[in-house]
Amino acid sequence: MPNEIDGVLARQDIHTLFQPIVDGATGEAFGYEALSRGPAGSALQAPLSLFSAAAAAGRVRDLERACIHAALKSFARLEADVRLFLNVLPETLLTWGGFAEWLGRELATSGVDPHSVVLELTEHGGVPQESALAGAIAPLRKLGCDIAIDDLGAGSSGLKTWSAIRPEFVKVDRYFVAGIEEDPVRGEILRSVVDMGRATGSHVIAEGIENREQCALVLELGVDYLQGFLLGRPQDAPRAENIALSDLERTSPGISTDCAEHLAMAIPPVPASTHVAAVVETFRQNPAWRALAVVEAERPVGLVRRDELLIFLTRPLHPEVYNRKPVTTVMDAGALQIDARARLEQVSRLVTGQREPRHQEDFIITRNDAYLGLGRSVDLLRQITTQQIQVAKQANPLTGLPGNREIKAQMAQWVSRRRRFIACHLDLDHFKPFNDTYGYSHGDQVLLHVAAAASRSARPRVDFVGHIGGDDFVLLLRSEDWSLRLRSLLEELSISLLNFHSREHRHVGGMEASGRDGVSKRFPLLSVSIAAVDVDGRPGTTVESVGEGLQRAKAAAKAREGHACMLATGGRMVDLLSAPEVPKLSGADTMTLVTLARA
Repeated sequence: MPNEIDGVLARQDIHTLFQPIVDGATGEAFGYEALSRGPAGSALQAPLSLFSAAAAAGRVRDLERACIHAALKSFARLEADVRLFLNVLPETLLTWGGFAEWLGRELATSGVDPHSVVLELTEHGGVPQESALAGAIAPLRKLGCDIAIDDLGAGSSGLKTWSAIRPEFVKVDRYFVAGIEEDPVRGEILRSVVDMGRATGSHVIAEGIENREQCALVLELGVDYLQGFLLGRPQDAPRAENIALSDLERTSPGISTDCAEHLAMAIPPVPASTHVAAVVETFRQNPAWRALAVVEAERPVGLVRRDELLIFLTRPLHPEVYNRKPVTTVMDAGALQIDARARLEQVSRLVTGQREPRHQEDFIITRNDAYLGLGRSVDLLRQITTQQIQVAKQANPLTGLPGNREIKAQMAQWVSRRRRFIACHLDLDHFKPFNDTYGYSHGDQVLLHVAAAASRSARPRVDFVGHIGGDDFVLLLRSEDWSLRLRSLLEELSISLLNFHSREHRHVGGMEASGRDGVSKRFPLLSVSIAAVDVDGRPGTTVESVGEGLQRAKAAAKAREGHACMLATGGRMVDLLSAPEVPKLSGADTMTLVTLARA
């Protein structure tokens, strides 16, 4: 094998394929990842075999040099106006001190613009020297290249590396995309990565997209760029498949109404070469402007604030010294920059987390790294307040849980996306006589208690809990351990609800109250009935059929004495409290809901 790798390197027998990376907003190719292959038909054709042989022969650096050389040569022939993603091992940067100079010469020879190059650093195996790696990257950024972390999540030090080198791009390992349509936990991890990307200014790329449902889900989660066989396979002459991203069923657009974009004021920026005197004149002509962004080639590099600048120029000799200097000499190069798609709560944390927060502090808003506009803290506060008011209007006034409108919207969303979930309706047995006996104020305390218990039983941002009104609650569960959560909820309520009754009523096991016919009689103590339906997401499933299934399950639960939970699944009713096994959400074969509804 050493002789074979020596021969490949001597002949420069490296072939480059390119796979498209697609912009999630436009559906067009944003870049191509260069993928190296050895001689066709040989034992070294596959990249893993190729690099394993090079490692065994101690020639990894020589192989990387050959791969980059071949990739740049092939990319130049494409004459494509896209970014080129090149894979580089972190060890190469740490041990090859002259890599940046060598790469600069290769780029100049091939005619490839350094600003179009993104160097991908693989995370496999971990990077124990994050600080040293950050230092090795500095000359590459000075050259004009951007940096990406590849396969985030595949190793053990991804977040440390992310924090140390602040990459422009983060590529999430394909593990978190494969099966995302069946595993909500992977989706939540991906959502967290997107949130971190918004906060740190890194664009997130999802790898391994192989079907339309995965594509729609990652777009819904806010991923910036997409890569996978669905969007284009590695080829000599790459092309992005036309899958009409805009036609995919998504529950939310790329830019939502509660994001930073809606805070952006369209105040024109000033070029970095602008003299300070010209900036002062701009402020004089536009007294309402509190700050100006400073840009180089559309990218913001700092912020100059009117009041600070004018105070600075009142000092002796400062006007004479600085008026003819570029604005970069007086700007705040560390001004906060926020991606347009960052959610308002993220923006709030970033703004309030500044060392010297100001009530009307200005910050820069960007879109795809380019200047979009300026934001102000006071506008952020106003927008968050408006958002909270809107949420309050749509929530149940007692418990604060999402109301009927949001419940229907959430269920319709999951049904239309053909997601697998468990729909549950929870209500209290004998709640009316309890209210008549103890009063509505005491009844409200019971409802608040049930709402809190139901919320605790749900996994945040995976499951959904709503309050229709009165003693009627809805739980939509996607957690794999949903059955344990329901059983735990029933167990908790079966004990805690007793405490809302008097000692006398607990002793006799009931209470005297008027029935619906006005006649006084004994009623049992409070208990809980849960009706559940296993919604498998098959074609033909509708919100109405889910509702019909819940009605049947509710009737079965109400027929039981005391606490009960009846699950409609597989065309049959299952007592969840006694069933040894229940369906797993990770499975694929469950009930046909339409059959149940019509049975």
